Amino acid sequence: MNTIHEQNFLEHGFCIIDVENISKLTELREKIFQKAKEVIGYQGNNVEEFFNNFHNYHLEGAELNEKRMSIINYCTQNLDVGKTIYEIFPQTIIDFIGPDIVAQKTTNLVIQQPHDPNAEALHRDSPANSPFEITVWLPLVDVYKTKSMYLLPLPHSKKAIELLGENYEAFVAFAKQHSQSIEIPFGKALFFWQGLIHGVPVNVENETRWSLNIRYKNIFSPCGTKGLIEFFDMLRLSPLAKIAFEYEKKSYAQETSETSK
Repeated sequence: MNTIHEQNFLEHGFCIIDVENISKLTELREKIFQKAKEVIGYQGNNVEEFFNNFHNYHLEGAELNEKRMSIINYCTQNLDVGKTIYEIFPQTIIDFIGPDIVAQKTTNLVIQQPHDPNAEALHRDSPANSPFEITVWLPLVDVYKTKSMYLLPLPHSKKAIELLGENYEAFVAFAKQHSQSIEIPFGKALFFWQGLIHGVPVNVENETRWSLNIRYKNIFSPCGTKGLIEFFDMLRLSPLAKIAFEYEKKSYAQETSETSK
């Protein structure tokens, strides 16, 4: 792993990573764009213009959610987004969690329009999610200021969690004071630890944000409250794990056969 990235992650709990395969990312964005064009009825070919100005279609509530879910279902069923994002950042993901990798089954696609009041409040994903997971937050457009997300670096997240158990108002005030807005141009991604406090502000910029987020973990690490089989697909196994799983499968079949006699 890049030593600067490793240092940033250990110190802050997150780092911003350049894509390793930009053509794969561009191809993924183009496929999502083509499906979104079909769902919305857009006739142009400018992906950034369409994504950034999506709010001009004035879709809200159930209508917006219906179209968003149509795109999400397409991504989950046809694009294998977890595998594709791994292929965009292969070495980085291996460096973070090792060679035996599982990826979140479903695609998380967020479309955050300007002045949408349904922003995501301050929260952390662990302990519901495993502290051995990492989230790859991948914008499909340039994000900045309130068009992006914010988080509390690791030391401040630890302090905020202490305050949360004592005084909620003090927790919110501390989080607002120490939160860090993330600026990411298309072609980079945010990798962050599940235990960081993070949230999404109301977008007061004049552009819509489109972003993907997918969680990855090592198959042998603890799962938290999210079951391995229910929430993750096996993505990559080391040679040793392949041999070990094959051995265990044969041993189980033999034991089952002998028990049934």
